[in-house]
Amino acid sequence: CAAPSLATIIQTEIEPGFEAQSDAALIEDIKNRSVTVYHPVGTCRMGLHEKENVVNPRLKVHGLHNLRIVDASIFPTLISGNTNAAVIMAAEKGSDMILQDYQ
Repeated sequence: CAAPSLATIIQTEIEPGFEAQSDAALIEDIKNRSVTVYHPVGTCRMGLHEKENVVNPRLKVHGLHNLRIVDASIFPTLISGNTNAAVIMAAEKGSDMILQDYQ
């Protein structure tokens, strides 16, 4: 493993394997594995526990002051439809929280 900090964690390379050593082979492997969900969510999920979530229920980033995240990344899971309406709702609720905190 090239990164010393990961060397103690990574035991063996699983994918793409030793046959993909050149840049071209690695790029081809990434192309073959890459897909989209079109509406990604959950990268900064909301919840009470700092170890499992990025923002608290008031949309404040755990461990930081005066930083909030108000977008689809706070949703813990992908909703069953288009994310647009849910993001608008979260933004409306988030703006209410910000106004409450600064009045």
